[in-house]
Amino acid sequence: MPIAFFDMDKTLLKVSSGTEYVKWFALRGNVSLRELWDTLRISIAYKRGVMDFPDAMARMGHRIKNGSVEATQRLSQQFFESKLRPAIAPIAVARLRKHQEDGDVVYMLTASTQFVAEPVARYLDIPYRCTVLETDGDCITGAISGEPCFGTGKIHWARSVCDEQHASLTDAFFYSDSISDLPLLEHVGHPVAVNPDRKLKRQAKLRNWPVAQFY
Repeated sequence: MPIAFFDMDKTLLKVSSGTEYVKWFALRGNVSLRELWDTLRISIAYKRGVMDFPDAMARMGHRIKNGSVEATQRLSQQFFESKLRPAIAPIAVARLRKHQEDGDVVYMLTASTQFVAEPVARYLDIPYRCTVLETDGDCITGAISGEPCFGTGKIHWARSVCDEQHASLTDAFFYSDSISDLPLLEHVGHPVAVNPDRKLKRQAKLRNWPVAQFY
């Protein structure tokens, strides 16, 4: 049976969860201005290509090193209810449900960590793969566990899911907004650019890929 993979940020969601998370914490007074600036600086360096994803995630993870898993999960659920649930794109959900009605297996693939991804996936009642921050008991170590779910890492996780489901990437769908997901878009049989960024929009036009507007 075919598998339909959906990216999370700006695909299933109308927003970037990372950006919204930083703003939400800042407004709540959970981070100092210095911490807010440091986080934004890392994010900007990553977006400009100055810092690769594993390095950016490692630095972000270091900022919550020794944090409580339980407390982070609790805050992440509050964040989901406040900012992410209202940002879920109804058209994206309709497309997701149509795949399920057609008998396809649906998975969410996201570069975000388990703390942000899990509430979204649970609300949509779908399985997911994400970038996993390592934990030791109730403590977040600050390290990344396993392959980051980003760039070519998404190929790794998509293949893993296909192996589990006895499916093939050549039959799979992948919906994404970002040029960073080009590696997996090139590997699936049915790539779909969703509200694509400028670079992905150009690639979709060159390759005659379908473009969808979810919001």
